[in-house]
Amino acid sequence: MFSGAGATVISFSVRKTILRVVDQAAELAQVTLAPERAGLVSVVESRQLAFDLEQRPVAKPTAANVDLLIKATLDTHEPELELPAVRVSGRMRRTLGSYMPSRKQIAISSRLLAMGEDDDIRQVVLHEVAHAIVHARWGSKPSAHGREFRLVCNEIGAKPRRYVDVATAQWGSQVRYLSKCGHCNVLIVRKRRVNSVRCICGLKLYPKSWRAVAPAERGTDGDWVML
Repeated sequence: MFSGAGATVISFSVRKTILRVVDQAAELAQVTLAPERAGLVSVVESRQLAFDLEQRPVAKPTAANVDLLIKATLDTHEPELELPAVRVSGRMRRTLGSYMPSRKQIAISSRLLAMGEDDDIRQVVLHEVAHAIVHARWGSKPSAHGREFRLVCNEIGAKPRRYVDVATAQWGSQVRYLSKCGHCNVLIVRKRRVNSVRCICGLKLYPKSWRAVAPAERGTDGDWVML
């Protein structure tokens, strides 16, 4: 510690240590434990949320309702066609849906399921169902979005376009990033990827990777789904 001109000046290393201790104390003061919530740990401020990874597994968004929509549409318009369960893809970011004729399988973007509006999801799914029905009726001869495709779209209630308009600009504000603490198995939630983060157990982490997620239910900070 250095002094001069009637004022006390704290050296950089000592000042840094004091600030770190103060920051740790402030973080601990903000943490509230809820023993009745099976390991759930919440923080007053929204900058950091954490919960027990073993208690709350993070998985892809469910596609059960999509499968029901596909089955209902096929039962009405193409009962002889059977498709496997829809594949939820985390790699599809610009393309929100696709149909693979060789596997007779529809794939849907996990981002669309997690953050898309219900009508957008419906239109994307019906768009791909139309491709499946066209392939079942005419094989691979028709063009991708030609006359046959437009006929089927009108038949099943899909918009007969080459693409589906989906507003994705606001999705970025819903995305969060997770990293697991190797010491206490707590999953840290942050709004953006950072080089280092301090867990509630006090350990400073240097995550090698962050997992992109979104709230399982809109407007909540509880469970999460992978993107």
